[in-house]
Amino acid sequence: MVEKGATENKAKSGKNKGSEPVPELERTKEPTLFDKNPVRTLMFKDLMFQDIMEGLRSEQISKEEMDEVLFLTVTNAVLERVGMNLPEEILSIFQENLDDYLAIAVVNKEYDIDLLALFRDQFLESEGDSFDDERALMEVLTAFEDIWWSSKKDFLRGRSPNELMDEAKAHIEGILHSDEDECCCAEYGDEEYWGARSYIIRDMWYGPMSESVMKESMPTPQRRERLFMSLTNALLDLILDVIPDFMGEDLCKSLDHNLELALVNKEAKVDILELFQADLVEFEEKWWGTGMKELDGKSPDEAMQAMARKYGI
Repeated sequence: MVEKGATENKAKSGKNKGSEPVPELERTKEPTLFDKNPVRTLMFKDLMFQDIMEGLRSEQISKEEMDEVLFLTVTNAVLERVGMNLPEEILSIFQENLDDYLAIAVVNKEYDIDLLALFRDQFLESEGDSFDDERALMEVLTAFEDIWWSSKKDFLRGRSPNELMDEAKAHIEGILHSDEDECCCAEYGDEEYWGARSYIIRDMWYGPMSESVMKESMPTPQRRERLFMSLTNALLDLILDVIPDFMGEDLCKSLDHNLELALVNKEAKVDILELFQADLVEFEEKWWGTGMKELDGKSPDEAMQAMARKYGI
C-alpha cells in the first residue's frame, strides 16, 4: 500500500514539491490563501524578527554561523506557531503530510530525481488522460498508485519509493536523538518534532536561499531580514501545499487571528487572553453569588447549597 497520507498530496499537483528550493509562487487553487502569505510574512517579521535576532546575539552566535542558526530558528518558530493553531486531529494529518513531503524531498535529493514527476509521467504513459468521469479516474489512479509506490525501481537502485520514504522518515525521527534513544523517538513532544523537521528544511532550502539573498547588495541587518522574509513566505506556501484543501481556509483564519492577537499584545505590552481570563473569573464569581428572580432571590450558589441540604449531601 502507498504511504498513509501520501495519496492526496502525490496526486494533488502532479509535481515534486521537494525538488525546488522554495514552493512555486503561482497557484491555481485557492489563490487568495496563498496571495495573503506575503502579508502574514510581514506580520511574522514584526512579531518575531527582532526578538529572534536579540536572542541569537545574546547566545554569542558567531557571524559565520548566524545566518544558518537564524534559518533554523525561524523555521522552528513558524512551524511551531502554525501547529499551535491546528486542532489535534487536523494537526496529525498535517504532520503526516509534511513528513511525506519531506521524505520525498530527501529521496529526490539523494537520487537526483523527481519522484512525483516520474509518477505522473508513468501514469499518463500507462493509463492515458481520458476518463469517463472523476470517479473512474480515481479508481484507476488509486490502483496504479498502490503498485507504483511499492514496486522496485531501477532508477532507485532496485528499491521501492515507499521503502526509501520509510527510511527517510526514520532518519527524520532520529535527528535529535542519539542511537541509544532511537527507540523513544515516537514519544518526543511537539518541540522536538518541529526541531527535527527544521533541520530537514534547512538541508533542502538554506543553501539556495542564502545564495540568492547574498547576491543582493545590502547591509547585513537588511540581508538577514530579507532571509527571514523569504524563508517565512516559503514556509507558509509549503504549509498550504501539504495541508488538505478543505482545511486551508480554517487554518489561515486561525493563524491570522493568532498573529493579530500576538501583535496587539506586543504593541500594547499586555496579554489580552490573560486579562480576559482574569475578568472571566471575576464575572463567574460575581454571577454565581448574585441573587436571581428565577431562583426567588437566591443566588445560584445559595440555591445549590439549599438543594444539597435537602438531600443531606
